Amino acid sequence: MTLASDARAIFGAALAAVDPVRAVRGALCIDRGDLALPGGRRIPLARRSSVHLLALGKAAGAMTDAATTVLGPWLAGGVAVIREGSPAPHGTIEVLRGEHPIPGPGSERAARRLLNYAAGVPTGDVAIFLISGGGSAIAEAPAPGLRQSELARATGALLRSGAPIEALNIVRRHVSAIKGGRLAAACPAGAIATLAISDVVGDPPADIASGPTVADPTTYAEAVATARRSGFFGALPATVQRHLREGAQGRRSETIKPGDPRAARGSFDLVASNRTAATAAVREARRRGYRADLLTVRMTGETRTVGALFGELLAERARAGARPSALVAGGETTVTITGRPGRGGRNQEFVLAAARALRGIPSVRLVSVGTDGVDGPTDAAGGWVDGATWDRAPSRGVDLEDAIATHASYDALRALGALIVTGPTGTNVTDLHLALAGVTRRGRGGSSPPRAAASSRRRRS
Repeated sequence: MTLASDARAIFGAALAAVDPVRAVRGALCIDRGDLALPGGRRIPLARRSSVHLLALGKAAGAMTDAATTVLGPWLAGGVAVIREGSPAPHGTIEVLRGEHPIPGPGSERAARRLLNYAAGVPTGDVAIFLISGGGSAIAEAPAPGLRQSELARATGALLRSGAPIEALNIVRRHVSAIKGGRLAAACPAGAIATLAISDVVGDPPADIASGPTVADPTTYAEAVATARRSGFFGALPATVQRHLREGAQGRRSETIKPGDPRAARGSFDLVASNRTAATAAVREARRRGYRADLLTVRMTGETRTVGALFGELLAERARAGARPSALVAGGETTVTITGRPGRGGRNQEFVLAAARALRGIPSVRLVSVGTDGVDGPTDAAGGWVDGATWDRAPSRGVDLEDAIATHASYDALRALGALIVTGPTGTNVTDLHLALAGVTRRGRGGSSPPRAAASSRRRRS
């Protein structure tokens, strides 16, 4: 076995640990006539009660399939909103598709349908919301007074700003008809539960799909202040700026706040996260004989800087001794776009930024992958580099310095045969970074690119 095959197996174990089917089945069951939830919570299902599913996000299809199997005859119906191009869930649940990462007309239709369906759930029934990353765009409708096209332009400005996701979501929640607890508030069901797969660092419920079923601790005034402090307020459409200012003046209805009974009546449970995946990666690396450490699941900051530092850590590990060593980290770094960018994504840029530190070091491999199988506006999930990447690049016609400076990581890695392409994995728990060093008991680290590890979701289908 090689470093490449070990990296493939380690990432496969990480993805299997956050498989949406596995996550939902581990959190939900019918027991003696009750709906059993995490933490020992139980919802009695009287004879007249039925259960409704409302799902949105990149993992909505798989989460819906799992919940449908668990609920069986108790399931009355529901709506699942998935990303365009993703496989639909099985069964009779209504399916709609929304655009990502910029919300489009499909996103608005989906959000309106979710709101309408939620409002129609009988008071004696139960509503289960299945929330996952990507839901901020996949199901999105503008707040009253705004248009979908203005919301799309605002989202584009937010994404180009390079601001942290927390800053973006404060604004998103205050220009939306569904975020900030508004979806759950629209539902009169007697009992409400949310099961979520987190795609944000730190797993704050209000930031997962921008919190459609949980209270929002922020205000319009904070949204304005955050947008100005982050430097993107002026890039928002004038109508959106006016909407936010009017909200800060108390002329727009606020999002659902902590303590509001419409939010307090529901439970919220995280069923999978980046930590789940990273912990599984460490466990698999140790099983394969590596001295493995989990550095952090809160890796943030400018991608170029953080990637270079991660490369230096791997170089230090490689020089320190002969025992096989693995470093695992998770999180979501930020690419600040300058000039006219080339093609790439943060995971691809991350590994290129690390390549210089690894130059000339044998038996090392650094891999960075988006767990959803999508890295930026490309068909790749991420990429890999080793100790020969920097010196190999010129012979392939690649200027790595220029590729990093112009955010053209995709074309550079493609020329080097170092892209990782998985296709959609069916889950989404932000990014994983894996660094391997040393000689395994089964052989020396090679330089062939790792093939994509299929998610357990796809193996089941």
